[in-house]
Amino acid sequence: MGSVIMSFSTALQPHRRQSTRRQFSCAGLFAGARRPVPIFSLAQHTTAQSICLAAAVAPDVAEEGASPQTSEHTINRATTQQSSGASHVKPCYPTKTIICSDEEWKARVDLAALYRVCHNHGMNEGINNHLTATVPGMPGHFLVFAFGLLWSEVTASNLLLMDSKGNVVRGEGHPEATAFWIHSRLHEVHPAAACVVHTHQPWTTAFACLSDSKLPMIHQNSMRFYNDIAYDKEYNGLVLDEDEGNRIAKVMDGRRVHLHANHGVIIATGTIGEAFDYLYYLERAAEVTIKALSTGKPLKLIDDAVCATTHEKFVDSGIAAEFARLHLEAYKRKMLTDKDADFCK
Repeated sequence: MGSVIMSFSTALQPHRRQSTRRQFSCAGLFAGARRPVPIFSLAQHTTAQSICLAAAVAPDVAEEGASPQTSEHTINRATTQQSSGASHVKPCYPTKTIICSDEEWKARVDLAALYRVCHNHGMNEGINNHLTATVPGMPGHFLVFAFGLLWSEVTASNLLLMDSKGNVVRGEGHPEATAFWIHSRLHEVHPAAACVVHTHQPWTTAFACLSDSKLPMIHQNSMRFYNDIAYDKEYNGLVLDEDEGNRIAKVMDGRRVHLHANHGVIIATGTIGEAFDYLYYLERAAEVTIKALSTGKPLKLIDDAVCATTHEKFVDSGIAAEFARLHLEAYKRKMLTDKDADFCK
């Protein structure tokens, strides 16, 4: 979403003029940061790095339970069960550097990792776009980065904890306006969406700018999105009020992917790892399709029955969720050895 720098009162004006369905105080939403958010150095991270690398190869990680369904096209159809073949890859979470629950700290580490990985893959635009995650045991709260930071500056400790009314409960700074109106609505309407991400990643966004933006089923990567994309043809400008946030949530209708015309993509999943996996493979599928179209030759479409069976065996079975967990953990291990090693500080 494009950058929106404004006072808090200005940001809420469309909501006050156009919507009377919900009145609340968001006093903390656009209060300026009292001081710059600290960015930790690699030298400060040595201990946490050692802990993480040791934990990453430890055995016997417990299984995660599946979340309940929310609609016919539920965003959480795949369970997050772990395959026995990869039980040696244990989630990597360093010692906490702030006062918070263990559950919140794990969400912070994974979401910070997601910001860094997406930055390294060129999925964001400058200081714009936004990724959020809920905190287990804290209904109505979610984590988001402080507006003004590069995604390469996001750490587990400098993420903001917000409530659904727009108050910053923990952290320094404020979110970008559209981040609140898009993500707060999706987290509330689809409580099983533990992670909601919005980017303008180039290949996928190029698809959103086509008159016919439906992703053709021409490749194995495409089939993980079979019947799981909500195509939204209505673009109303910046999302700056509750009504537009609710409209997007309604169009999404529980599907994992929302392709917004003339805008970008929104993805909602049951885990942070799945959100990254969906962003990554959707971008790959869009890139392959556009390159195939550029040849001017006819596309070779995959039969619907094959698409349905492949989607069921990979996504609905829970295999994709485990692949996603391992995918994010692999990048976390890699980042601990390079310039992004401070992501979990």
